Amino acid sequence: MNPIAVNIKHLRREKGLSQEQFAQALHVTRQTVSAWERGVSQPGLDTLGEMARVLEVEPERLLYGGAGKKGPVYRSVSLWPVLGIIPLFYVMVFWILPLLLSLVVGTFTDTAFLLGGQLFLAIVVVFCYCSLKDEIRNREYYQKEDEESEGEE
Repeated sequence: MNPIAVNIKHLRREKGLSQEQFAQALHVTRQTVSAWERGVSQPGLDTLGEMARVLEVEPERLLYGGAGKKGPVYRSVSLWPVLGIIPLFYVMVFWILPLLLSLVVGTFTDTAFLLGGQLFLAIVVVFCYCSLKDEIRNREYYQKEDEESEGEE
């Protein structure tokens, strides 16, 4: 959906107008308002000015959004479940124990490089997992919002 469509829909709802009421105020059909809000078509400049008057906002806010806009909120993934018991076990078994053993035995050769590589890979895996989980969660959020808006029409 394009930003103008999102802004029109959001501001109309914020004002408490149905698509039918908004259409009557603009002297267009409800289907036209629906097409604008779905991003299928866009209103002309003169219509944007009329919309701004009906919604009691600046025309720039229709085009670009603005301060005070209550848009969808991204939810981030908590890192603690990902960085919980299993990674802690990994660090203990594959890092601390070998380092202690290498210090006790007195051979500290390539162990540090091997462990550094493992740590780097573990960080990359955790970052990728959290990023993918964020994207999936936000996509589900927007799909749910789109379904709700289509049900309103």
